[in-house]
Amino acid sequence: MKYLNKPLFIFAFLTCTYLNSQNQKLDLFLDSSNKTAAEILPEISKDSTKAELSNHVKAMIEWMTTEHYKSSYVQILIYADKGMYLAKKCGNSTYLGQARSIIGNTKLRVKDTSGAKKIFLKSLKEARKANDSIAILKSIGNLANVYYYMPGYKHKTIEKYFESMKIAKRLKDTMRLFIMHHNLSRLFNETNQPEKSKYQIQKTEIYLNEIGNPPHYKASHLHNQGRLHLLLNEPDKAIKKFKQTIVLCENTDFVDALVEGYQGYKEALEMKKDYKGIYEINKKLEVYENKKDKDEAKHVTDAVSAKLNVERYKDQIKAKELEKQLITQKSERKNFLLIGTILFGVFLIFLLSIIYASNKRKKLLVEDLQVRNKQYLIAKQESEQLAKSKSRFFATVSHELRTPLYGVIGLSSILLENVELKAHEKDLKSLKFSANYLLALINDLLQMNKIDNNRFTKEEIVFNLRDLINTISFSFEYIRLQHKNKINLLISDNVPKYLKGNSRMLSQILMNLIGNACKFTENGDIDVIINLDNIHEDIANIKFTIKDDGPGIEACKLKTIFDEFTQINSSTKTYQGTGLGLPIVKKLVSQAGSSIDIESKLGEGTTFKFALALKVASQFEENASSSIKDTSQLANKHILVVEDNRINQIVTKKILKTSNVNCDIADNGEEAVAKTKTQDYDLILMDINMPVKNGLEASKEIRTFNDKVPIVALTAVEIEEQKYQIFESGMNDIIVKPYDIDIFKQTILENLFTDKRKIFKKLG
Repeated sequence: MKYLNKPLFIFAFLTCTYLNSQNQKLDLFLDSSNKTAAEILPEISKDSTKAELSNHVKAMIEWMTTEHYKSSYVQILIYADKGMYLAKKCGNSTYLGQARSIIGNTKLRVKDTSGAKKIFLKSLKEARKANDSIAILKSIGNLANVYYYMPGYKHKTIEKYFESMKIAKRLKDTMRLFIMHHNLSRLFNETNQPEKSKYQIQKTEIYLNEIGNPPHYKASHLHNQGRLHLLLNEPDKAIKKFKQTIVLCENTDFVDALVEGYQGYKEALEMKKDYKGIYEINKKLEVYENKKDKDEAKHVTDAVSAKLNVERYKDQIKAKELEKQLITQKSERKNFLLIGTILFGVFLIFLLSIIYASNKRKKLLVEDLQVRNKQYLIAKQESEQLAKSKSRFFATVSHELRTPLYGVIGLSSILLENVELKAHEKDLKSLKFSANYLLALINDLLQMNKIDNNRFTKEEIVFNLRDLINTISFSFEYIRLQHKNKINLLISDNVPKYLKGNSRMLSQILMNLIGNACKFTENGDIDVIINLDNIHEDIANIKFTIKDDGPGIEACKLKTIFDEFTQINSSTKTYQGTGLGLPIVKKLVSQAGSSIDIESKLGEGTTFKFALALKVASQFEENASSSIKDTSQLANKHILVVEDNRINQIVTKKILKTSNVNCDIADNGEEAVAKTKTQDYDLILMDINMPVKNGLEASKEIRTFNDKVPIVALTAVEIEEQKYQIFESGMNDIIVKPYDIDIFKQTILENLFTDKRKIFKKLG
């Protein structure tokens, strides 16, 4: 997420805290931005006393702190080597530690992480040698900053914070305890560990109150709370926290915090499917993001300039020192005046050459950066265009392939129920199996596209887990009998009967895992084991295990088993697939905030294990879920089927006739409107893409004179593409072709007795 891309706010927070904690007067050199250190600091020489040297070092630390606070890094880096030398010579370990801390943090600001790390490690080593707890605490905190910005080292950051926390508690350093708990909560949010983050947030609250709730600290703490609520899928609570963050940061210089507040607000609205709110937030977010991008671009340019100009300024300082020496020596060595003038002139020419070359290099770097920025923008636009083209392609493929498959699967299902065709039952089952295989292939490709484009719907419904598992198991009856397998369903008695969550996602995970086991196992057992790990409040942590005694998988192939388009051949060499089933499973489990494990040995079988956190449904939700299921109630209902495809008309009509439903057919939307005006229908099944007048237009027109008749979209289009338009047109529900006949009838039954428009309009 964008939340992890540029974590400048946490670094700024640490730096500001460090600077504010110094008991020094920082406005001493506020007018010194255009002067060098030599011109500002007290003069010293080889003959200076220890007291004079200490005075110089103390003033130097105050000056460096001020320059760092103003983001003026060049002068600090120029004077760094000399400053470190003088601090050591001074013999004061406190001054030496402070100098290293400022110089190290400055190097970190200009992306010199290796230089910063080297300085802080040396400080830590000497602090431990001196057994100085305060210095040890500061050094460990600085090292944590370095590790945060090194890819793959966040675990080291967490380790350092816990190490320093013990020292801070012993020293009763409230400010640093607040910082460490705050930053740990942020890190645990970033690494998706909500329980650990929650504990750190509680601790942060305690220390925040003790230090008086400063506004910028309070804003950052509220942002952490909002992120935790997002991880816990509590968008309303998250929005409340992000709003408080925004209020605290508006009309201040905390642009990073403000951008993060709006980004979190936007993510919470996306969870709630509040598209109007997202549109409003996007307008505000764009303004602050543009400001942030400009500031960051300037910061990058300044950092590059700083690195390029350090040597140039060092030479300038050296030139001034030499000039001063020449003036001092003028009175002592008059005989060498001419030689000195000539040497100075030569040196000046050399210096100007270096400055010219340095400026030229700087100009070339800036021009190159501008060119690369333009190339990046062009590549980004091309990438977005390709992504849109890909989505349009998949939507078209979905409709063009699902429409004929609807006819094939529907007719084969109807013919299988015809006792007169019993002699052709095997052929019809093969036909239906082939069509279902092709449909599964299409659905896998579409599913990968939706997940990769972050368009997978995270819906929550109440469902009966045991009924769901039985339905999934029965769907593999044909291949089970074909491979002579036995599917054993072992569901623990303490697993709640009714749960609330994304049942469609769970079904897709189990369908792929059980389907794999069925395809690769012959004359064996397939165990589906479901156990309850624990229940905390209304959240049940449920463990799923799918185990088979098939041929197993080689150890060398286990690392690539979840890669896209990877296939493991069966022992009979008869099964081929797309290689998308397990990658889809891994991505879905990951989206649910969990992970999947695999254990396998050749000749002994394969076991997949994963766990999901699902809500336990309330009694009210259980009763609502156990609504009308008796399809005999469809008898004598009058339904209008609006469909332009003749084969699909026949299929839909025959399926409905098996439940004694009276059907009328309309070839297009205009004919449907005319029939609805003259006849009373219990329900209308409306296709979307039709000639003359499409289903959306027809539904809108019907709603102008009939607001009661349920209208259900019957479409082969990928519904994510048109969901909003479908429900805005006044339709009650959606059935995607080709469909399961039982689900088809159940959906019609639900809409006959329940007006689902408000629920689904909000979803759309």
